[in-house]
Amino acid sequence: MPGSDVFPPSPLPILIIGAGVSGLTAARELHAAGRPVLVLEARERVGGRTLAVPALPGQPEVDWLDLGATWGWAHHPYLLALAAELELPFFEQPSAGATTYQTAPDVVHRLPQRSGSAGYLRLPGGAAALCRALARTLPEASLQLGTQVTSLRALPGPDGRTRAVEVTATRHGTQHTYRAAAVVVALPPRLAAHSLQFSPVLPPDLRQTMQAVPTWMAHSMKALAVYDEPFWRGAGLSGFAVSQVGPLVEIHDASPASGAVGALFGFFATPHPLRAAPAAQRQAAVVQQLSQLFGPVARSPLAYHELDWTREPLTSVPADADAPTQVPLQGPALLQQPCWHGTLLWAGAETSASEWGRLDGAVEAGRRVARQLLLPERV
Repeated sequence: MPGSDVFPPSPLPILIIGAGVSGLTAARELHAAGRPVLVLEARERVGGRTLAVPALPGQPEVDWLDLGATWGWAHHPYLLALAAELELPFFEQPSAGATTYQTAPDVVHRLPQRSGSAGYLRLPGGAAALCRALARTLPEASLQLGTQVTSLRALPGPDGRTRAVEVTATRHGTQHTYRAAAVVVALPPRLAAHSLQFSPVLPPDLRQTMQAVPTWMAHSMKALAVYDEPFWRGAGLSGFAVSQVGPLVEIHDASPASGAVGALFGFFATPHPLRAAPAAQRQAAVVQQLSQLFGPVARSPLAYHELDWTREPLTSVPADADAPTQVPLQGPALLQQPCWHGTLLWAGAETSASEWGRLDGAVEAGRRVARQLLLPERV
């Protein structure tokens, strides 16, 4: 049995904290290799920082739109391979037409060059379709939603080496204790450092590293306006816009591939006073800006959606409110190495050795920890 020199034969599962892209990728790989897994997710949904919502009530999942992580690119091998395995076809975000550039509330330029979003890849139903599909590959009993892990305790064997991990979590208001052969923490490292207690305490350099790693998207706020069609295309516009005014600083064509509706989404400036304003005031400002950029038709959206990720405590901590001053190319080496004699491992996009913070990085990190756990010998 792989790893039997570290773990005696037992029914103990490998426990994964977090049902985002990385955690579910690891769970799928381990389950396919015959290892029992248990995924604990604090939210009442899978997806983590991928979140898609119906553009209009009653729309099928294939037409849902992203409020979280969205894009892949042709140079993302792990993401493209996983989508192909799950039979999820990417489509290229529409980018034909002029770019809109706003330098003052009433000063809008039409630039004929190709859109800055050319080559961006999206999935029908949003990036969250990855997690929905991954969850369907697991036994129903191996995924528990509404279960927030609070502490992890290493359980040593007679030789002093960690042989199992005890995990404490709160599920629907009741405390539960789990015992696992190993644990994968598939949360943003800063969130894990903020919300989880470890016994024994993690080494100081590891704690400092976890606290220092910025959380991808944690400072972001997205707004999404839905229309009956992508009217801007008829005016020769790509739907891509950049603004020096705000409240949205970067805007994209978010329409589904089916053409069921038209949609524009944008990122709020960080920081921006409207982020703390009443929702109705914020919506009015967004719609006003879209009408400045794309014409009077934009004044009458069928629906409006928004999400401020700084207000998501299962993603962000107070240190994440500001945009990072620099974006790493890859995760810290310490977060790619197992702890507690191979029984505590780190996943998530911030631990990726390739595309830090991206969907591709999340997939790569999930596959890495699965490989580490399936090695015949582990440190």
